[in-house]
Amino acid sequence: MKKQLVNIFAVSIFFVAVLSSCTKSVDNKQVYVDSYINSIYSRTGVPIYAVIHTAYSYNKLSSVSVTGTGGAAVPLNDPAKLGLSFYTDPTDTTLYKPAVPAPDNYTYNVLYPSGAAAVYMDATVASALLPAQQLTATKSNTDIVLTWKAVANTNAYKVRVFNFDGTSTTLIYESDFLTPKDATSDLSFPFPLSNFTNYSLNSLSFEVSAFLFEQDQTTFNAVSVTTTKISSGQ
Repeated sequence: MKKQLVNIFAVSIFFVAVLSSCTKSVDNKQVYVDSYINSIYSRTGVPIYAVIHTAYSYNKLSSVSVTGTGGAAVPLNDPAKLGLSFYTDPTDTTLYKPAVPAPDNYTYNVLYPSGAAAVYMDATVASALLPAQQLTATKSNTDIVLTWKAVANTNAYKVRVFNFDGTSTTLIYESDFLTPKDATSDLSFPFPLSNFTNYSLNSLSFEVSAFLFEQDQTTFNAVSVTTTKISSGQ
């Protein structure tokens, strides 16, 4: 299969992945915020970095904006228009730079439909994972095996499979958090071909994300996230 590095990061999927591991009551009025460094490969194969801001609530919010040290307030996006999940636009390529962003303190200004306001704080540190290298998807008679070089300092991985139907891309599989091996070992994850009987193999793409958490995956907060993606091909 042909390897293709893509400048994409599905931050909304990261929201679902982390929140699904948390146990919180829908009556909880807390807004869960997180600022972290995301790294991806540029289309020329060079690692590039951006600070991603996320905010999630189990109760509806009107708006969320984020301000860094000495900067202007930047409104976060609410693509679903539900008032629950707000985040930086991950497809905005102008956010990504060759250098790791300097540590900063961020203020989240939250506005509720009632007109009430709340303020939350989060900070980034000078730690950033490099995107996974040498990601390959190899088809055998029974499996598609995804392999990659281990990412140093990673706390956990996730692997995902997407299907492109000619119009839109759909997530069709997402793993639990996977415990990493040592940084010098290759990693692999097999997908039985029987999982994909309803799809054309040429329409599939495979993604590996590596996570560095502030504490662990149950705390929601990340220090750094990185994503590498390849598409199927003969």
